Amino acid sequence: MYKISSLNNGIKVVTEKIDYVKSVSVGVWIGAGSAMETAENSGVSHYIEHMLFKGTTNRTAKDIAEQMDRIGGHLNAVTSTEYTCFYAKTLTEHYETAFDILSDMIINSSFAEESIATERKVITEEINMCDDTPEDYIHDVLSKLMWKESPLGFPIAGTAESIKGIDRQVLLDYRDKLYFGNNIVISVVGFFDENEVLAKFEQKFGGIKQDGGEKSIPGKLPVSRGINIVKRDIEQCHVCLGLEGFCRNDSRHYDLQVMNAVFGGNMSSRLFQRVREELGLAYSIYSYSNTYQNNGSTVIYAGLNTEHLCDALSVIGEEIRALKSNKLTHDEVSVAKEQMKAAVIMGRESVSSRMRSYGRSMLYENRVYSMDDLIDLIDRISRDSVADVIDTVFDMSKLNIAVTGRIEDGSKNIIDAIEF
Repeated sequence: MYKISSLNNGIKVVTEKIDYVKSVSVGVWIGAGSAMETAENSGVSHYIEHMLFKGTTNRTAKDIAEQMDRIGGHLNAVTSTEYTCFYAKTLTEHYETAFDILSDMIINSSFAEESIATERKVITEEINMCDDTPEDYIHDVLSKLMWKESPLGFPIAGTAESIKGIDRQVLLDYRDKLYFGNNIVISVVGFFDENEVLAKFEQKFGGIKQDGGEKSIPGKLPVSRGINIVKRDIEQCHVCLGLEGFCRNDSRHYDLQVMNAVFGGNMSSRLFQRVREELGLAYSIYSYSNTYQNNGSTVIYAGLNTEHLCDALSVIGEEIRALKSNKLTHDEVSVAKEQMKAAVIMGRESVSSRMRSYGRSMLYENRVYSMDDLIDLIDRISRDSVADVIDTVFDMSKLNIAVTGRIEDGSKNIIDAIEF
């Protein structure tokens, strides 16, 4: 059973001891992501994530890598729209080394000018790689289209132009603003002594200040209809359809997960079976949802030959109309709920999966969902509740369409193909 504690500086700690494993997974979660940025410092959260691996006052970048390798551990990080997480996994006998390295990176990173310049080139290459990956690129285009000038529409890595303006002072100012105790959660799962772990955290992370700057998060944003066609000389055409979804605290996002599972979430879904298996119009097609603190989105993606674009959009339109008219069957809802339960239960068999679940929910919602909590939320979903969500989400006056490829058709032809 998990326990929730707090360090003296406000850092919340979620611990769960599991007696039958021999490893420890730990994550340090900071409420700092692209949604907290401005147009001028877009990409700074991700830039800091990179820089924390580039050496501290106690360790070089090579020392960090070698010390984790020496104990057979794993160390990594991820930046998202609303958080940055630094995480590690080691055998139980080596977890203190992981704690020490993580705290050293977060508290004592040197931000050397030479490393900042080098990493700027690395991140620029990462941005270029994303731009050269059409499936990734079109999702960024859709986000910008849906969320307009809001930071929710910013690419997580920033742009090649914004990265040029991020210098050492910008990095330090942003870190000082958001890397503070009341904005940090530590989650740790595995085999360990809980009292000892809490004492280690107080020792190693207690030096972080309790309060920082004001954290700006986008409020509820309006979603209006839009289309953006980006002509590029690439083999395939890539299209994203975006609609409004639900924020994280709206329990309807669980109903939306059921809808997506049936509509486009897997190989047995309606979109996959119709567009790919039956008609052969696309290689890749799927749907999913994003949840943020105050906003959400529902996305349909397809990668296909340009000559099939309008045909595929027409079929997607047919499937959306059928979904709105007839909703889901009781059997479809039941199967999707079983898939969700299986994902929850099997995920809880992994210490790293538990660590991620606890850390995210504690950071976002100031609570932890047990497996029973999540199963109960899934059990409450009904055909009627999913039907209500379908009616709410598929408001086509809020449809956004992003397309890239060798596009000859104009926006009117593309919109007409869906026939709403």
